[in-house]
Amino acid sequence: MAQVIALLLMLDVALVLIALVDCLRADESAIRTAPWAAWMFAILLISPIGAIAWFVKGRPVVAVPLRSRPVFVAPDDNPEFLKSLTTAIRERDSDL
Repeated sequence: MAQVIALLLMLDVALVLIALVDCLRADESAIRTAPWAAWMFAILLISPIGAIAWFVKGRPVVAVPLRSRPVFVAPDDNPEFLKSLTTAIRERDSDL
């Protein structure tokens, strides 16, 4: 039982240290829902809950660039396809 408590204590300390370092490195203008100092006190005083709350609600969200999507043109709206279709029909008619 003592080993389980020691393991949980080490996990708590690791979580708090990671949250503190992450909070210190974050840009203050990008932090969500509360000022930087409030998050520091929450992480330190409300040990596991404050650190978890930092990762869920306080940590800045990184903007993910989206790749451009290809534009799909239906065959009946594509002028190049319609030209090729017209030439194929004319060639077929001329062969008959």
